[in-house]
Amino acid sequence: MTVTTRPFAREFSQSRDRFLAATRAGARITSIVHPLRGSTGESLVTDVARIGPDDAERLVVLITGVHGVEHYAGSASVCDWLERGGAASLPDGMAVVIIHAINPWGASHCRRYTEDNVDLARNFLDFSAPLPENPAYEGVHPGLMQLAEGEAAQIVNRLYEQLGERDAIESLMSGQYRHPEGFSFGGHQPTWAHRTVKAILQAQCRTASQVCIVEFHSGLGPWGEVFPVSMQQGIDLERVKRFFGENIIAPRAEKGTHSASGHTTDGYAQILDGRTLTSIVVEFGTYPAATSLPVLLEDHRVHANGLAQTEAGRAVALANLEMHCPQDSDWQELVLLRGAQIIDAAIRGLSQCN
Repeated sequence: MTVTTRPFAREFSQSRDRFLAATRAGARITSIVHPLRGSTGESLVTDVARIGPDDAERLVVLITGVHGVEHYAGSASVCDWLERGGAASLPDGMAVVIIHAINPWGASHCRRYTEDNVDLARNFLDFSAPLPENPAYEGVHPGLMQLAEGEAAQIVNRLYEQLGERDAIESLMSGQYRHPEGFSFGGHQPTWAHRTVKAILQAQCRTASQVCIVEFHSGLGPWGEVFPVSMQQGIDLERVKRFFGENIIAPRAEKGTHSASGHTTDGYAQILDGRTLTSIVVEFGTYPAATSLPVLLEDHRVHANGLAQTEAGRAVALANLEMHCPQDSDWQELVLLRGAQIIDAAIRGLSQCN
């Protein structure tokens, strides 16, 4: 495959500079500064770009960085689409809003989680109500907290042998609410990124009656393939399939696939109550879970033990970045191709939606 694209950013400031340059003409930018600094002392900012009329009735919202380290593939995809003129001819009455790096701390530190060790995609709950239980995680938590350097792959292999691949992944990734220091923690209150995306959507969607939200993620699925995932059901899921095709992974509508508590989709539906919402998570596939999960566990180990700024901690951060944004040029070109197709499908689908 011939490489015709710019290499993906490997640092937060690089991704932000490219995004601001790509949106310089024709977009209104709002910048929201995070209270903490980045891994190299840089300012952390969530930038919001709006292209199209302020009173649009139809709104496509593109979001990068819900899982911080996954920001880089999404950012490159959105920037490439902008640079190639993707937003040049939006249908009448439609706008595109891009929320760039909603979890900038996680992006800068190459972590899945936010600054308070929260998985943002498990943080959209009613925290005044009893929180979900995850008995499967309770069984693995003590071992994860005692993890020694180099043991992560053994832990994952053991879980695969004991539980099978699906249930092993479920125990680790579906979210837990008992252990703030633990893996896949969903939080005990809305985190900064949760509060920020809520405020952004409330401000940007005031006049919209129909909203399509596309979240960009990476790391799930076979190498170079795009896995579109929807947490919606019923007529909402039918609409997702009209927009993006029948090949949709729908965990809440299909038996035998794992779901997640406190998902962002649930939060968006509540924030945009009364509007027609079409919501999709776009996963760019990279390495097998048996390869990437040990790196996530190593990342958890170094942060839980205060080792993030050591040489070993920085090596783990780079490994985590590679798991979610490979430097392979063919993979990157596939991501840009499929990412543009997804954005265009969102615009086309929303323009045809009654």
